Amino acid sequence: MLNERDFAGKWKVVEAMDLVDDYLSLTPDPHLLIEVKSKNEVTGNYQYGAGDGFIDGQFERDNDDLRLIFSFEGSDEMDPVSGFGTASFESPDTLLLKMHYHMGDTYSFRCKRK
Repeated sequence: MLNERDFAGKWKVVEAMDLVDDYLSLTPDPHLLIEVKSKNEVTGNYQYGAGDGFIDGQFERDNDDLRLIFSFEGSDEMDPVSGFGTASFESPDTLLLKMHYHMGDTYSFRCKRK
């Protein structure tokens, strides 16, 4: 069974399911970096396409399912953005990331452990 520490580390964003195919190539290192300090203290940063920023979150468990819930703040094409997101395991080396922009769209990403 996966635990909170399994989320820690740098994850390469390999697919942006809701965006054009070449969107990720706008940055040389599309990633999600997760730092787990405790069950209720998770920080990190993200960078993909024209967006980058910081996350602040905690874990939520529903039976055997564990997911990271977080808020984020950053920029997208140099405009300030914020919202909330979730990250959950699709497989032991793959995260599904959802970013829900405040007053905006929701985007899904697939991330592989670096």
